[in-house]
Amino acid sequence: MTNLQLSEQDLGKIFLLVLLATLLFGLSGLVGILVMLWVTRQQYAQEDRDKHGISELNASRMGGVVIIGLTLVFLVAHYMVGHPFVDVGPLGIHAWGWTAFVLCFLLGLVEDLNNDVLSPRSRLIVLVLIFGLVFVVWPEIVPNNLGFVPIDKLMSYSLVGWLLSVLFSVGFINAINMADGANGLVPGIVFLSALIFYSVVGAFIWEALLVVSGVFLMFNVGSGRLFLGDSGSYGLGAILLLGGLHAVNSSWVSVGFVAVMMSYPCIELLVSILRRALMGRSIFKPDNFHLHNYIYQRLTAKNQSKVLANSATGLIIASASTGVAYLGIYMDWLSAVDDAWGWVFAAQFLVYLICYALLSQDSTQT
Repeated sequence: MTNLQLSEQDLGKIFLLVLLATLLFGLSGLVGILVMLWVTRQQYAQEDRDKHGISELNASRMGGVVIIGLTLVFLVAHYMVGHPFVDVGPLGIHAWGWTAFVLCFLLGLVEDLNNDVLSPRSRLIVLVLIFGLVFVVWPEIVPNNLGFVPIDKLMSYSLVGWLLSVLFSVGFINAINMADGANGLVPGIVFLSALIFYSVVGAFIWEALLVVSGVFLMFNVGSGRLFLGDSGSYGLGAILLLGGLHAVNSSWVSVGFVAVMMSYPCIELLVSILRRALMGRSIFKPDNFHLHNYIYQRLTAKNQSKVLANSATGLIIASASTGVAYLGIYMDWLSAVDDAWGWVFAAQFLVYLICYALLSQDSTQT
């Protein structure tokens, strides 16, 4: 018996997932679920259940490969049935966006296939080189209309704009990777972000990613046996990053709106760096003192099913971050270009700090 062998209870869950995915997404959903089920049966790139201090099952780290692979298949199929790609490039962004995405994906894939083969510092250096190159050959993506005159003026200087863009991009990719600890957390952010970008931008990449990430979200939350892995968090993080920068520069969304969409990973990264520095620890060394760890502890204390507690943790956080942005534009409370989203982000930051202070007091983490 392997660590990824399915029990009768698991088979029952899979049947329900297959049924639900087919009803919601049709043939694409059925194919997606079957591919994900097959991947979990393989013996390579397994995730240690103790890595994030939150999972109770050993699982496959190939979720990112599945999401990105299926999305690319849908893009090619879309093209072959007579729907030419419009917008800027087949990803809905510039061709150099493809380059950054592919390189980030491959960097994460190396780590998935051979865990810890690269040190955190080495991965950081590679990310700096990737985005350093991209912002040199594609300077149009450097944000220059953030709505704050002093910052916009500062970003107008080529060298300063390049440097700040590289630092932000590397930080964002690491923020997504750091947040990928609970079932449904990052997949939920990706799914809701794809839904938002598809409604605002309309490029087919977001429709394809919406379907695939939606199927993966159901599978990840329902089974807990397929994780994004570093290839997923790095690759999908690059897509969200470049898609967000492109949307801001095209005046489709405000910078405050994007901040609300990505509030949890960004806030968690900032707080984690500050916390580690104050504790005299390396800011590059991972730990299990994140808000999602503390929420998970509280939920496991009240629920015997740790998989359910894990998934509930991810869904709660994704809903409280990216879900707020989607609800706001869906209910017409604010438009996507409204600068008032900055105040919503500030409120999210305050709520995060309050929750962290309360939940960490009685934590069992050591």
